[in-house]
Amino acid sequence: MSLLNPVLLPPRVKAYLSQGERFIKWDDETTIASPVILRVDPKGYYLYWTYQSKEMEFLDITSIRDTRFGKFAKMPKSQKLRDVFNMDFPDNSFLLKTLTVVSGPDMVDLTFHNFVSYKENVGKVWAEDILALVKHPLTA
Repeated sequence: MSLLNPVLLPPRVKAYLSQGERFIKWDDETTIASPVILRVDPKGYYLYWTYQSKEMEFLDITSIRDTRFGKFAKMPKSQKLRDVFNMDFPDNSFLLKTLTVVSGPDMVDLTFHNFVSYKENVGKVWAEDILALVKHPLTA
C-alpha cells in the first residue's frame, strides 16, 4: 500500500468505552439523579446507558453534536441536585468529574445529557474519545 493511496479504516472503539463506566445521570428539569453505567457499543454506533432497573437509553453517535467536560459542562441549577453533589463545599471536585453530551437532529434543537463520574478526570477522557468517534469520517 503506497502513501499516495491511503485506506480509511473504520473507527476503533477503545476497550474501556465498550466495557463501560459508572456515572450518575442527572436532569435539572426533573431534579432526578440516577446511577447508570455508560457504554459505547463495540462497533461505535451507539452511546448508551443502563439504569439499575436494567432500563436502557441510547443515542445514535451521529446525533451527538458536542461533548463537554469540566467548567464547560452543564452545572445543576436546582438546590436539591447541588446538595446531592455537595457543590457548595469549597473543596469539592465536581468539575473534574462532569461530562455533558449534547445531541440533537440539528444545531438548534439540542438535548443535554449530564453525567457525573465517581472518579476524577474520567469525564475528560470520555468526552475526548466520544467526540473522536463522532468526528471520524466513516461515522456519518
